[in-house]
Amino acid sequence: MRSTYLISLILVIVVGITYWYQATANICPAPISYRLGEIDDSFGITKEEAHEYATKAERYWEEISGRELFVFDEEADFTIDFVFDERQASANSEETQREYLDKKWEESEEVRKTVENLQTEYKSLSLAYEAKVDAYEERLSEYNSEVNKYNDRGGAPADVFKKLEEERASLSKESERLNKTAKQLNEFASEINELSERGNQLVDSYNREVNSYNEKYGFAKEFTQGDYHGMSIRIYKFSSEPEVVTVLAHEFGHALGIGHVDEDDSLMYYLLGDTDSYPVLSDEDVSAFIEICGENETLEQRIRKGIRSLLRLI
Repeated sequence: MRSTYLISLILVIVVGITYWYQATANICPAPISYRLGEIDDSFGITKEEAHEYATKAERYWEEISGRELFVFDEEADFTIDFVFDERQASANSEETQREYLDKKWEESEEVRKTVENLQTEYKSLSLAYEAKVDAYEERLSEYNSEVNKYNDRGGAPADVFKKLEEERASLSKESERLNKTAKQLNEFASEINELSERGNQLVDSYNREVNSYNEKYGFAKEFTQGDYHGMSIRIYKFSSEPEVVTVLAHEFGHALGIGHVDEDDSLMYYLLGDTDSYPVLSDEDVSAFIEICGENETLEQRIRKGIRSLLRLI
């Protein structure tokens, strides 16, 4: 009788512990053992690089807790997979388009700077030309006055006539030089106008393509660069090392049982745009972690850890 009671009690305890474990198994199930699974060649990264990204992502949670929350284990069932689909294909297309736009912007900037330099040069030449024209007209006026004066007197003496002839010849040459300079200035102005028009066309084209780019890529995206599925983290898209580390750290947070938070600059915010900056845990991230995992490892967590260890041995 007593043995039956004892067996029943043991069964009740085992069932109770089993139910409790199953109900709480996903609450900060640290340490989480993981390995690298599928890495599509289209991402162009090695397993060593992927491992480095994951190691950097681990530290965000481990450093605030002082605990070992993640363990890399080639025999683990939990995997990190890099799955190539339309998201990364779109990201690659976006990067190509962005590089094209950058080149187009550089080209338009080169044209703009060239036009500015030419306009500065043209202005300097034009001012010099105008000064020479003023000087020429003043000399011509003086020459005509002298000629008229001596014509009124019936003619100029031989020495004066010689000087007037020399001045006339000099003025003629100066007039030719001024006419040549005026022609060069007109050609210069035409070149500047043509280059300015080309620059305007480049800017208009750039602006149209930027608008098209923004319509296609410039909207806020839900956190679809990766996801967590119980026994795996899948990475679908990233454009830089900081971005993939951010995605992995976010999904590691979900693996610990942490949900999304409201603060939009938090790691666990539900939206993520392209980023070239490594994440920084916000106060809300830290609070969400403590709510799930506690400030220190609890007795319940130690018991769950022990049960997981036993299950791996069975």
